[in-house]
This record gives sequence, structure tokens and C-alpha cells, in this order.
Amino acid sequence: MKRVFEIMFFPIVTIVILTSGSNGNNISGVPDYYSQLVQREDTTELIRLVQVDSFKLAVIAPSSGVQFYKDGIVFLSMSKYESKMSPKHISFGSAEAYYATIEDSFPGRHNIFAPSSSFSYPCEAMTFSRDYSTIYFTKIPGKEKKEKIFMAKSTTNLKNQNEWISERNPLDFCTDNSTYTHPALSSDEKMLIFASDKEGSLGGMDLFISTIADEKWSAPLNLGKIINTHGNEFFPFLDSDNNLFFSSDGLPGYGGYDIFTCKFNGVDWNKPVNLSDHINSGNDDIAFTINRMDGKTAFFTRRQKSGQGDMQLFRVTLKQEAGYYNLLTISYIFDGKPIPKTSLITAGTVPDVKVPETTVNLKEIPKIEAVKTEPMESSSYARIVIIKPTIPTPVEQKDVVIYRVQFLTSSRPRVNNEIIVGGKSYKIFEYFYLGAYRYTIGEFRTLSPAIELQRICRQTGYPQAFVAAFKNNTRSLDLILFK
Repeated sequence: MKRVFEIMFFPIVTIVILTSGSNGNNISGVPDYYSQLVQREDTTELIRLVQVDSFKLAVIAPSSGVQFYKDGIVFLSMSKYESKMSPKHISFGSAEAYYATIEDSFPGRHNIFAPSSSFSYPCEAMTFSRDYSTIYFTKIPGKEKKEKIFMAKSTTNLKNQNEWISERNPLDFCTDNSTYTHPALSSDEKMLIFASDKEGSLGGMDLFISTIADEKWSAPLNLGKIINTHGNEFFPFLDSDNNLFFSSDGLPGYGGYDIFTCKFNGVDWNKPVNLSDHINSGNDDIAFTINRMDGKTAFFTRRQKSGQGDMQLFRVTLKQEAGYYNLLTISYIFDGKPIPKTSLITAGTVPDVKVPETTVNLKEIPKIEAVKTEPMESSSYARIVIIKPTIPTPVEQKDVVIYRVQFLTSSRPRVNNEIIVGGKSYKIFEYFYLGAYRYTIGEFRTLSPAIELQRICRQTGYPQAFVAAFKNNTRSLDLILFK
């Protein structure tokens, strides 16, 4: 059922504070309606927001999917299909990891992922640090039969080629004869979630977590019965806000393995939510991974329920209705956004579909002389009524519009305040929006020079750059400003 919150602005000012309800759905500027889409049998609205298309790339063993790397993806392919770029040390027809840019429905330019040494390990079972200098990956060491997790560092060799130098031994906790696979590194690089059948598992494979301190990984802890079942939990992935995505055949779903997500609440993870039948099917749906740079593209693999059939790779993108204003991410739509402590919505009526987050300038809030609280119909919400506010006299101001180019989104603030693009140094402007830090450059009174800077950014390592408008130093989504 859609919820509509009416916020009146009369002699009494009413501010609605949305807090977590009993169903665990929490919002930041967007009504509860969106976060419950995936829990409904009717996925019509979800289909309007998210596009799912097959991707023309064969998934070959031992991989079950792909992983995002820089501005593209890493995948396994047979060298006979990539013969023009195969190094001499790879025999004809061997499996090897390649890196490629992403076109509409197929991979673009290909490069060998590790040109100085063979890298034939499952690509969905790897995870990178934020700067892509460190990789955690899965392999079967030596004569052992069980997978273990290793770490490697990126360096440049004498031929100016990227080279991965791997540790000889697996991570600290991979000490017994259990399987350790599918590592997922948190955005702050302090947590590692992985799948294992080690002692303490509730079923076949469970998800465990380890934290790092003094360059050593702690003894793993089971993520518990909320996430793990008597079945199998595989393919964990952490987005830029540490929301967890994984596949399970023990939770209620549509097929063998379904893909689920759990919100990270700052301490641990909430109850899993099924990604709906728009993503999941009657077969096995596995290896879900999101581009953590912008959160707007994802991949997953579908295989026959038997686990021995052909595998098809799918690409997930936001449709124009969801992504045009840069309001939503794939994690947000599938109930993956972190829980905000409170979200303030200013005067006006909140519609039941697609509402941008509202920024409140605390300096403009009138002085409060008395406060009382009143219960609402639902126990999930509280209404605070501010009585007899002192309203300042409005001062008429002329709107000032500035165009900047947004080139980066990050869950953590940047240290540097300048950047060089196209040989020119630009001051970086930061603003916080929808739970992430957004970074822009340029300061133009007209649209044309901003579009030109956008073009330069996209050609020099920032393919997701776009023009953003600021009215009176506040981000504006008014389409008239772009005409």
C-alpha cells in the first residue's frame, strides 16, 4: 500500500521525521513505496526503473561471472578467441583473465589482465581495494583440493606492464582444510566477507566476516542465522555503502539460487530482501556485482538449475526514469541504501512516487519557542509540532546559476582539493547528496563550456562525468536550466 504523508504549513509548522519502522524499511528523502517494490508480487514499477539485458560475453569455467575493474570488467576467456593479444607464455586455447571496457551489450576493447603472468582464476571470486592496487582472489594452492583466498599487489615491471605480485601463503584465517572462497572487501578495506564451509557453518557454505588490524585478518565470525541457512550462501558482494548482496538456495525464492540484499546499518546487516523476479528466475541466479564507482551498472549470471548447464551473463542498468536526475542507484532501488538516523522533509506534500532528497539549511530554521509531540496512526513514525515559530522576514534574492561537471562519487571524503584534467588544474567542489560525497569541477555561468569540460573529462579517465546545475549554490534538477 502506498503511503502519502501530508505536511501542512500554516501558523503551526510541522516537520515529519521518518524513523525505522517495524518492517525495517528506511528512507532518505524517497517514500517507503520504492523500498518495498521488490517485496511485492507486482514488479511493474520495478521494471520501469531497472533494465535487465543479456550481455554478449561467454562465461567459462572456473568462473561463474565477472568483476568490475577500473572503468571496465575482468572476465575469463579462452586465448584462442583472443589470439591477437595472447602473450607467448599462454598456450593456444588456455583460459586467461582479460580486461575490457563495457559497451551497450558486449565488451569493448580487450586487454590481458596480467600480461606478465598467467591469471586463470575465477573472476567473480576476486575483490579490489578502492585504488585497484590490491586484489584478494580465490585459487586452489598446490596439490590441495580446497579453495583459499590470497592477496596480490599491483606493480609495474621493466616493460611498463601491470604485474600482480601474489603472496605465497593464503590469508591468515585460511589455516584448515575448509574451503574459503568469494572474498568481498568493504569500501574502507577493513572488512572481508567470504563463503566457507569451515567449522561453525549452519549449512553447506555460509558467509563469514573477518576484520583487519595491524595488517592481520582476524578469526572469522559467522554472519548468523538472519543471513545464513541450512542451505548454501555464496557470491557475497559489498557495494560502496557496505550493503551486502549474495546468492542463497536456502532462503525463500523463485528458483535454485536467488540473489538477495541486506542493508548495512553501521554495525551489521539487516534481514535479507529478495531482488524480485525481475532479477531472479526459476534457474540459479548468482554472482551479482555492482560498479562501485557510480552504483548504476551491475552484472549477474544465470545458469541452469542443475548447476551444470550453460551460463548467461546479464547486465543491469537504470532506466532513464530512475537515473536521469542522478537520484537513484541500483542498491537504493533494491533496498540496499544504509539506514539514516533521521530524514527531514520540509513543508509541502510528499507524493507517493519518485521524490528527490530535500536539503534543509539549518541556519534558516526559525527559533523554536515550544515543542510538543503527537502520535501518528502508524507507530513507525512520529510527528513533531513546532509551536509559534519566529519567522524571519524573507529577503528577495536574485537566482545565481552555476554549471559544474561532476566527475566522481565516493563514500568517503577526498583529501586533495585540486585535480588536473586535460592538462589544466581545476579546484574541486564537494557536496553531500543521497549518502555519498559528490565532486565537481569548473564554474560556468552558461551551459556550453560545461558541456565541453564534460567531454574532456570523459576522454581523460572519467567516463561517467556529467554536467550538474547549482542554483544559489544548491544542486538543482530543474530541466529548464539545461535548455
